[in-house]
Amino acid sequence: MKMKTIIVELKDKSYKILIKSKLLSTVSTHLKSLKLGKKILIITQDKVPKSYTNTLKQNLEHNGYNVFTLVLKSGENHKDLKSLLTIIANATKNKFERNDTFCALGGGVISDLAGFAASIYYRGLNFISIPTTLLGMVDAAIGGKTAVNIKEGKNLLGTFYQPRIVIIDPSTLRTLKKREVLVGMGEVIKYGLLEKSAGVIFPNMSFIKYLKENKLKILNLSESIILNIISHSANIKAHIVSKDEKESGIRAILNLGHTFAHGIEQAYDYKTYTHGEAVSIGMCLAAKLAFKHQLISISIQNEIINLISDFGLPTTLQKTAPVDKIFRSMLHDKKVKDGKLKFILPHKEIGKVKVVSDIDLKEIKDLLTN
Repeated sequence: MKMKTIIVELKDKSYKILIKSKLLSTVSTHLKSLKLGKKILIITQDKVPKSYTNTLKQNLEHNGYNVFTLVLKSGENHKDLKSLLTIIANATKNKFERNDTFCALGGGVISDLAGFAASIYYRGLNFISIPTTLLGMVDAAIGGKTAVNIKEGKNLLGTFYQPRIVIIDPSTLRTLKKREVLVGMGEVIKYGLLEKSAGVIFPNMSFIKYLKENKLKILNLSESIILNIISHSANIKAHIVSKDEKESGIRAILNLGHTFAHGIEQAYDYKTYTHGEAVSIGMCLAAKLAFKHQLISISIQNEIINLISDFGLPTTLQKTAPVDKIFRSMLHDKKVKDGKLKFILPHKEIGKVKVVSDIDLKEIKDLLTN
């Protein structure tokens, strides 16, 4: 398989996204031009197979790097200040310097945590990301958003800090459980719902049509199909980030479904719904809100909801959902401006979205209730 290379164009902060199966065993080859320091701290999770960490460690050591490893607990509820300080303490103990490197190996939680730690240790040292989950590959590892959660809300402490390189090895998806693959599909579907607004169109057909036609192959992790959906999703993300690194404009559309999702995740203490599942529910709620405001037809609303359901993702909240807690959590979201929540809503047709910020808060609460 030929390696796919996508560039995030950010002048002196530009970097490559490399996508190829079995890439994990050749990582050091792609680091030579970055002129990194000799120390690398691999920051990973207890659910990431040890064989991945060992393969990466051996490859780096074989090429002269002094490698340390740190295994943190998995789960969004561990993306916190305690884990952050554990990373910092490990780097301090091992005398990491500014030219050394933190390497995230795992899912979105580790990408966010390791990136944030890299951005604040010595006011910034090298950061590379090697995602091993679909969500990490198509979203979290790309774009430089780093964060930890605090009790007041998800991702309320964070920075924009770009990696030096992102290395994606789709073969690592083979060890994921089905639910973990579906978590990533929530974000993949998001890209299909905004690709026309992003200006990056899937060749020959809409991305949503491609996902529909290849659903079984996607769920069975067909290598060529998975490579296509990762590449297209990453290409959309890279294109948007290149235009708007710090979310002052078009990058906001990447938050489709996320204003609802972050409130849902926090209200359930990050235990009931994964990020991708919460985003899926959020996109369904966004579709309903868009229909109510006559931005889309009922057929488009239903098409969005049915697609998400067909991939085995949730489309509604539980009947016993803590609506008041979700609503309060949403009000702490970073996208609140002048006391109003900002929503990214489907607009006119599949693939297009619109930023809307004049929604009455009572309407949102009613939507969560019904």
